Amino acid sequence: MNDSGPEPSADTLAALFEILKSFNKTGAELSPGTRFTEDLNFDSLVVMEFIAVVEDSFDISVPLNILPDVATIKDLAIAVEKIVAADK
Repeated sequence: MNDSGPEPSADTLAALFEILKSFNKTGAELSPGTRFTEDLNFDSLVVMEFIAVVEDSFDISVPLNILPDVATIKDLAIAVEKIVAADK
């Protein structure tokens, strides 16, 4: 994704940062631009575990087909907000 377009809410980002604390094995500093594979060294198994926790936290179901487009925490926050809005 790119840097233009919608900005996720601070609440959504804060919730994702909180979830990521237990997944951040590299000790990388978390920011909206933090990349899951490059900065956090997530492999596919960790991604699935992380997404499961995100789904539970936000009470949503994340479609797996969006994951290739989700490179950063900001990308995920925007995707989560779209899913939450669509579920209302």
